[in-house]
Amino acid sequence: MTQPAPESKQDVRSFAADSLAIGMAVMLAMTIIQRGMGFFRGIWFCRMLDDAVVGQWSMAYDFITMMTPVMLLGLPGSLPRYVEHYRIRGHLPQFVRRLLIATGILGAICFAGIMIAPDWFGWLVFLEPQNAALVYSVGVGVVAIVVFNFIYQLVSSLRQVRVASMMQFVQSIAFTVIAVIWLGVGGGLVGLVYGFIAATILSMVPGLISLASGWKGLPISEEPFAPPAMWQRLLPYAAAIWAMNLLTNTFTLSDRYMILHMMPGSEEVTQAAVGQYHSGRIIPMLLVSLATMVSGVLMPYLTADWEAGKTQEVREKLRRILFAMSAFFTAGAAVSLLLAPWFFENALQDRYSAGLAMMPMTFVFCIWISLGNIGQDYLWVAEKGKWVAVAIGVGFALNIAMNYALLPIWGLHGAVVATLVSNGVVLLGLWVAMNRFGYPLDQSTIVATLLPATLLMGPWVTLVCVAMVCAGTGQTRSWCGEAIDHAKAKFASQRKIAV
Repeated sequence: MTQPAPESKQDVRSFAADSLAIGMAVMLAMTIIQRGMGFFRGIWFCRMLDDAVVGQWSMAYDFITMMTPVMLLGLPGSLPRYVEHYRIRGHLPQFVRRLLIATGILGAICFAGIMIAPDWFGWLVFLEPQNAALVYSVGVGVVAIVVFNFIYQLVSSLRQVRVASMMQFVQSIAFTVIAVIWLGVGGGLVGLVYGFIAATILSMVPGLISLASGWKGLPISEEPFAPPAMWQRLLPYAAAIWAMNLLTNTFTLSDRYMILHMMPGSEEVTQAAVGQYHSGRIIPMLLVSLATMVSGVLMPYLTADWEAGKTQEVREKLRRILFAMSAFFTAGAAVSLLLAPWFFENALQDRYSAGLAMMPMTFVFCIWISLGNIGQDYLWVAEKGKWVAVAIGVGFALNIAMNYALLPIWGLHGAVVATLVSNGVVLLGLWVAMNRFGYPLDQSTIVATLLPATLLMGPWVTLVCVAMVCAGTGQTRSWCGEAIDHAKAKFASQRKIAV
């Protein structure tokens, strides 16, 4: 194996990594604004569109953003794990070039399939095989997301967190402006999808500028690059990513697809039920989005620590982040539930009562998803990602079975119950897999897992539980003190040394 070459001054100047502390701070600041705009955008959609059209938009957006990574066989998802590996060896341009070609071929095949069989995709996604214009817009959206995701993953893998955050920020702001104007003048769903595409194209600009300015400064090794060795190491990892993406995104979409195709009632009734489900997920899904961004930012830093042999530091970082995230998200969910009746009555014009009723359960499983998104980073850096797919596969199978049994009996409520239980099983499976490969399942992990479930007992009970956990006594208080001291020490070191 080729030994890593020392980084040159030219390389440091081309892509100087943001420190983890600065990266997290920038990402959180951008995310607060970005998710606020996304929240406003979701409310605007619910006010301006019929329930059925809201459901169609939800299906179109989720298909574009969730199924595209599956179609690419997990190849771009391997960038965060291997960019640093090939960069320090002087082979990053060759690595990225081959990965880009493979991704482009797969993306072209996906686009061609959608264009050739619009009726089938129209039936699958919207239950409307005759709506070819909408399907064509989804096909163009797939191409845009393929390009965006590759640039975003590459920039993030180089630890250019500020640039990656700016890409997400520009996409959110631009789409919000376009959507408000378009719906305000009476525009329809197809134009809304093209508005999302335009915002996505615009958001690529910061990433392209960053890559163009730093790419020529990368070190180039005189050692020959061996593509077979690259594919031999990358393909098993990419296969695990692909399986995880396939199962995760199919899992995420499965309840809505089953509501659409299996819930008793006419086409209008089932589409409206998907719209109700969408309304009840607007606020809880903000937590999942935030956790996904944290996971993406954290992954390259954990990888650097892992390859440096700092495995215990990786575990400690995750332990503290998971505990803090559970407490913060659970408290935020409780406050949101207290405000939700007023919000649904006024902001949503009292049209989404079913969405309001299911919000406590939706918050619980969204927080569990968030914890899983962060926790699974441990398995990916340890190159044990296949166990993520196994855990999600078990939960997915359970979700399908429970939806099949409960939808005809309980309707929309049955779908939410099925999703709640199956996501709990997924999180449990992830904890078991992480423990098998050295991650300790201590008191903080157990508390972090059970705390969100208190939302089912009411928001006031939840706030009391969060206060008790955060105040703590004995071991919990000792742990909190250690966490604070550790955070202070890390922050001080980050001011001197860039991760």
